Amino acid sequence: MINLKKMIDAGVTIVAGTNAGNIGTQHATSFLSELKAMQKSGLTNWQILQSATINPAKIFNNKNNIGSISIGKKADMVLLNSNPIDNLENLTKINLVFNKGYAINPDTLVKETPLALVQRQLNAYNARNIDAFLEPYSEGVELYEFPQKLIGKGKENMRKEYSEMFNNLSNLHCEIKERIIQGNIIIDKESVSGIGKTKVEATAIYHIENNKIAKVYFVQ
Repeated sequence: MINLKKMIDAGVTIVAGTNAGNIGTQHATSFLSELKAMQKSGLTNWQILQSATINPAKIFNNKNNIGSISIGKKADMVLLNSNPIDNLENLTKINLVFNKGYAINPDTLVKETPLALVQRQLNAYNARNIDAFLEPYSEGVELYEFPQKLIGKGKENMRKEYSEMFNNLSNLHCEIKERIIQGNIIIDKESVSGIGKTKVEATAIYHIENNKIAKVYFVQ
């Protein structure tokens, strides 16, 4: 991260990107995590936005067609409800999507299924990728010991707990033995290895709300 800041200060053109396709690094959804990582390196939000818009256009010698908004350029863009220069999280507050000049309501676009959300966090868990693991969860996610004992709340609290686990347990792996899908609820019978001498058998019940994992109930 330190080197990234040194490079941009030296005038190097920086282009945002991810290693999407690797286990736990998802196409599209991992991009915001990449931008946040760039922010931690010391880049300003304006520099980060440039790295995701006009800079790639310059690198590919296509700045006359894409990369910024001006007359004559392709009208592929998003209209946001809040300014991302103030907060990168505002990139998720999409009002409209424009494709070739046509306005599209984002609510009409295909959303990720509950199964895909749960599988995505599982892939990231096994890859011990904390950012990709947390991305499918809501900010106020609640964790319960079945039936109603609250044992954790909030994505940042999950980050603290799971970051330590991912860093210390190099052989951590979760295998799904059985899976039941009931609408917005996914029930996984899981077998976790790499924690101790024996595997940990448990059932996780995932509740999906507003296209995020909002609650998880653990049954042992």
